[in-house]
Amino acid sequence: MIHYFGVNGMPMKNILGDFPIIEKVNYLNSASIGLVPKKVIDRTKEFFVDLTRGGTLTLDEEKEALVYDGLREQGAKLLGCDPDDIAIFNSVSEAVNSIAWSLELKEGRVVSTGIEFPSVTYPWLRIARKGKIEVKLVEAKNWSVSVDDLFSEIDEETRVVALSHVEYLNGQKWDIKKIAKQAHEVGAILVVDGIQAAGYLPLNVREIAADVYITGSYKWLIAPFGTAIAYISKKLCDELEPALVGWRSTEDMWNFNARELTFAAKARKFEYSTSAYDAKLGLVESIKYLRKVGIEKIYEHNMALNEILRQELDSIKGVKVITPQDRGSIVTFYIEGKDSKNVAEKLRKLKRPVELSIRLNMIRLSPHLYNTEEDALQFLESLKKAI
Repeated sequence: MIHYFGVNGMPMKNILGDFPIIEKVNYLNSASIGLVPKKVIDRTKEFFVDLTRGGTLTLDEEKEALVYDGLREQGAKLLGCDPDDIAIFNSVSEAVNSIAWSLELKEGRVVSTGIEFPSVTYPWLRIARKGKIEVKLVEAKNWSVSVDDLFSEIDEETRVVALSHVEYLNGQKWDIKKIAKQAHEVGAILVVDGIQAAGYLPLNVREIAADVYITGSYKWLIAPFGTAIAYISKKLCDELEPALVGWRSTEDMWNFNARELTFAAKARKFEYSTSAYDAKLGLVESIKYLRKVGIEKIYEHNMALNEILRQELDSIKGVKVITPQDRGSIVTFYIEGKDSKNVAEKLRKLKRPVELSIRLNMIRLSPHLYNTEEDALQFLESLKKAI
């Protein structure tokens, strides 16, 4: 049996009141969109309503700065760095593109994999249309890429290694520290998409030595859509000039000097535009919520559920799990001779429907802190009946 972790000494099940939809739906789909706690929804909505009704009566210059400062502070606590190392974006894709173009690559290699989420590889493929850039996508074997195959492609010509910490499709978790060491030995940098890791996986970006680590709000960080945070190492930050610039990029953004562009000395020089402040505030509150529960406890909880799912799926005839042993809170499988979409439709028609994702005609499960052992067992029994 799973021993549910506590929040202020109370059983984990008591936090389920913050996610009321769980009573009606067996939600195993956090790798797609995470459920947002009621407390965070209320705080975000309150800010949005006050801002749209009151304008600068609600959001003056000082309060505007505090929203960003608060997110940098909480983002730094989540990722294990200083607030000065954090830049705030609107999405992971925006952050990856901003940093990729800021590198101003003219030649060399970018190494990634053929099973990556497109947003990880597309910026580099676009850059490769100009200049002498080769993008090498290491192909998977049995839906996974071995670290040896990855390392065989990281050579003296490599400028960037771009990977997800946890792969969106199969849940494969990379040893980022090991890969960073290999990349740095040939003078390359490591850019990591952490959107499938941050929120349940304990993180210290300095310890794992990633040069860039980016994550977004709306999956495991259980926050509203519309914001992302990026750790950028001080060394890299000092070397780069942002490719995308705007009024927020300067040291004193309230100076409004249109004649001179002087970048901020910290990672916030990569910030450039007015954006959804309510989403930023929502992420602040969500990170506080997750840290109060405890990231390490959430990790233990999620992986215990993950293990139940994986073991039981392995025992069902015709089910083939593609998720490797070294994984995040994702389990992906297919059923021989069955259309996964049809199976998923049956599961969505239950009295308490099961919500999951279909990716490349495979079923992806992604339990989070609001799921219980009963959720895992209900899914497994329902799946057996459906097939």
